[in-house]
Amino acid sequence: MPEWYPKISQRWSDGPARAGMWVAEEKVHGAHLALVTDGVRTRAARRRGILDESELDVFFGVARIWPLLATAASTVARRVGHSLGGVREVVLYGELAGGHYPHPEVTAEDGAQPVQTGIWYSPGLVWLAFDALVHTAAGQTWLGRADLEEHLAGTGLRCVPLLRRGRRAEVQETPVEFPTEVPALLGLPPLPGNLAEGYVVKPAGRWPVEEHGPRPVLKVKLPAFAEDSRYDGARPFVPPADGAAGVPGWLLAAAVDRLTPPRAASARSKLGPGAGPDVLAAEVLADLLADLSEDLGGLADDERRRLGDALAPGVRLLVSDPPAV
Repeated sequence: MPEWYPKISQRWSDGPARAGMWVAEEKVHGAHLALVTDGVRTRAARRRGILDESELDVFFGVARIWPLLATAASTVARRVGHSLGGVREVVLYGELAGGHYPHPEVTAEDGAQPVQTGIWYSPGLVWLAFDALVHTAAGQTWLGRADLEEHLAGTGLRCVPLLRRGRRAEVQETPVEFPTEVPALLGLPPLPGNLAEGYVVKPAGRWPVEEHGPRPVLKVKLPAFAEDSRYDGARPFVPPADGAAGVPGWLLAAAVDRLTPPRAASARSKLGPGAGPDVLAAEVLADLLADLSEDLGGLADDERRRLGDALAPGVRLLVSDPPAV
């Protein structure tokens, strides 16, 4: 069971402020979704615990982006292991958001539904990381903002927007009312009146829990947020009969669990060092589908095609990540 994310206070405890650099990050209005990984397999977790395979469909349709999320999280954990050593597990905490963007120049995404309402981020689902907890033999360490950005680079995952960096007294003076910066991060045109939920203030650097104790974190929310019904209009997501990603969640999860570095290494060994990423990706996908089909007693052609389409972003990331040396 992963660590639940600590409850964030809305006021500082008594005592002097810790010296050093702090950050203010945008608080995204979505659904809490953690990615729990040992660098090989990734599981999704909401606040109440690990999601089972069937819940990948019903949890706001996260199955639509699960192959990329899972493969990227495993990639991040391996990178963290290379830099820190002795890593047993990494928990990436983030917010699942998006699903609707009411702008005349932005095309709606078929089958998408808003995770939350009142603040608009993206026509499709997007997952934004706000923290990472690393479990090692020596204890637990919160990664710093720069660490997290570095490890996410090139994976297709992003951090929540950084608003300010400086001393705590400076950072906590960030205005509470400001337009969300997520659409700009995603290259989308702005919407009028699309205000952010607020922001979170925390230490900027790495935080070893055994050495420093609990990490101080503060949230500052838009005063009108709790009272305005516009921000609470989301409806339960009802996935299509064939699954949010075009295939049942259990089948997608079984396939994603087979997206591992050894499978990519096997393809490289078979095709040779000159094989390009597209050729490698095709080989990995064909091998995975053949393996899965054999285990399940067969896959229909249409099911195989839809599963291949859903897996493609994760496969491309897997073959683009350099093998460990």
